[in-house]
Amino acid sequence: MQRSGRIQAIGAGMAVIICLLIACAFIFSVLFRFTTVSEDTMQWLLYILAIISFGIGGIIAGIKSKEKGLITGVITAGAVICLIVLFQYLGYDSSITSSQVILFASFLISSAVGAAIGVNSVS
Repeated sequence: MQRSGRIQAIGAGMAVIICLLIACAFIFSVLFRFTTVSEDTMQWLLYILAIISFGIGGIIAGIKSKEKGLITGVITAGAVICLIVLFQYLGYDSSITSSQVILFASFLISSAVGAAIGVNSVS
């Protein structure tokens, strides 16, 4: 596959990840606003949904890429993580914590495995 095809695959995976994260954020923000459920009680569920979102985005990137799934998945997740870090640093003036590094590593792994699954599911 040519370079432009892989870039389009990475872009599609990034778009899916960002859309899923925004949808989850909207659903849970409405839930937190209008019920007595707190964010502390749902923290692990939010982490799991974020990891699943990165996995689905990796699958989409792998299906569109059709080759080199691990690399495609890592680049896809890495680009989204860079956007998150830039937004956090420039928008909120806060640096990355050690717990976020572990979370970002799990995002990378999830997206890489998802892209490998996506590449191998194409017949």
